[in-house]
Amino acid sequence: MESENATAIEFVDVSKRYDAVTAVENLNLEIPDGLITVFVGPSGCGKTTSLRMINRMVEPSEGRILIQGRDHREEPAFQLRRSMGYVMQQSGLMPHRTVADNIATVPRLNGVSARTSRHNALELMDTVGLDRGLSKRYPAQLSGGQAQRVGVARALAADSPILLMDEPFSAVDPVVRADLQRELVRLHETLKRTIVFVTHDIDEAVTLGHRVAVFGTGGKIEQFGSPEEILRQPANDFVASFVGHDRGTRRLTFAASDDLPIHPLDSPDRPWGEWELVLDDAGHPRGWRIADRHVPGGSLFTRGQSLREALDSVLSSPSGWGVAVDDDGVALGVLSSDDVMDATTRERLSRYGVGS
Repeated sequence: MESENATAIEFVDVSKRYDAVTAVENLNLEIPDGLITVFVGPSGCGKTTSLRMINRMVEPSEGRILIQGRDHREEPAFQLRRSMGYVMQQSGLMPHRTVADNIATVPRLNGVSARTSRHNALELMDTVGLDRGLSKRYPAQLSGGQAQRVGVARALAADSPILLMDEPFSAVDPVVRADLQRELVRLHETLKRTIVFVTHDIDEAVTLGHRVAVFGTGGKIEQFGSPEEILRQPANDFVASFVGHDRGTRRLTFAASDDLPIHPLDSPDRPWGEWELVLDDAGHPRGWRIADRHVPGGSLFTRGQSLREALDSVLSSPSGWGVAVDDDGVALGVLSSDDVMDATTRERLSRYGVGS
């Protein structure tokens, strides 16, 4: 269980000051081993500074940071940085080096041969979902999503149990961002690294994090806990305001949808009325048709996703009926808004021990 995880990184009375400005104040925090911990908060709250103090890109003014129980100042800063994966905004790739050479940067610095480093780089491209045919391209020839995947592969090449990620997906469009988030979750399930992830987006924080640290003004942590705890019971007005008034909807991210009925498309009573779901030849949804009008749009719900995705599918659908698909995007049937709302009511009541 998550509560049994040992501590991978510990901040002990850590502060960082720049002349008269305090960026981080008296930070005490234990980051669990093998989980994704997200630092989230508004701009200027000290979350990125805290991340960069872990690998000594920023040196603390006071206090200690322990990595697996050992003071991180016991080894030279350059060795510490090479021992951890680091992913930043805009990927930070070296423009004059190919994709494969970028990924192989840290292994080559650590004395791994060019042949072995390249072989491992190609395997890491497979790991992060990049076509090996891109290995000889340069960063300028990549899309934003591809460049960020290269950045993740380069960080993984350090072969460290710790991966630091500083707003890595903030510069890409929402569709690519969602894809990269899913990829990170998949990678974590496979590799079980300790990941510290910085974002200003609370939705990204609750989507990715096993633990979330909400930073407030002045570099103080206002609340630290699981995403569900923070959404259910904000510690103070600042956290409640930052999480937003729609935190009840966000909580549905953690509510299962296993008992939601999926109505077949050939249902004889056609409860969706005059609307008709438009499918392509492969069975993928392409919008709705009413009379002679084709209406695109509507989020798709993949079986096994949370009640939040189910609710979004019915609210975004022009017909008011969500579309359920399998893992290949083939339509399975439709979701009733009444069924989804009934499920959210059951979830709310069960949360407080009411009902069966």
